[in-house]
Amino acid sequence: MALHKKREESGRVAERLLLESAEAVELPPAELDEATATIEREEFRPHLPDLFATLREGGWADPAPMVQSDSIFVIEGETRSFWVRLWHTDESRTRIARLHVLSCLPFAPRVKINLGS
Repeated sequence: MALHKKREESGRVAERLLLESAEAVELPPAELDEATATIEREEFRPHLPDLFATLREGGWADPAPMVQSDSIFVIEGETRSFWVRLWHTDESRTRIARLHVLSCLPFAPRVKINLGS
């Protein structure tokens, strides 16, 4: 797992660290400012409280499948799976500086798909 400092356009180091890993990452309970969360599509907004609650409780972030980026993670909420990028304020990962939601899919852990034999 790596946390990388991001540079702002001015060239100075920003006060946020991008979470990157090819393996699952345990996230401790974290504080976050909901107003700083960004989303790819407006239709995700009604489901954000589920994601915020999950991040505040802590849990696991799994690397997104079939994506060639070590900075996109899947976080399982109560009712949805969220594909996100996370920036933290420091290596303790207890304060989220920025959150970007790329996708939000209904969570269906018991659904099985039969592709035939």
